[in-house]
Amino acid sequence: MNRITESEIIILNLLWEKGELTILQIERELKDSCDWSKQSVIGYLKRMEMKKAVTYKTVGRTKYYRASVTKDEIAKSEANNLLDNFFGGNICALVSCMAKENKISDKDMDELWETFRKLKEDNK
Repeated sequence: MNRITESEIIILNLLWEKGELTILQIERELKDSCDWSKQSVIGYLKRMEMKKAVTYKTVGRTKYYRASVTKDEIAKSEANNLLDNFFGGNICALVSCMAKENKISDKDMDELWETFRKLKEDNK
């Protein structure tokens, strides 16, 4: 999948939360936080269609958009992009960076150890 932009993620989050929405409904929902014009929303949706991130059905003259990818799919793709583009695919470098920035709590570390332990067992 092509890289999803921050603006596209905003729209996807809305579609994951609300389900199918029209262009006007998307514009209204995001009016306070983004203040995008109808044309901006249309532009984002067209790019998202090309990336196969959204699909739509037409009822009369109205298009109802919905996400065609899951949040999990996007999260995995974005995590892999981050890992590859900034850490050369080295997960240890990523975890080390997060730990140095105090982004990993003791609970997070315990969960990571448990995850790594299970992965190691599964790979035997």
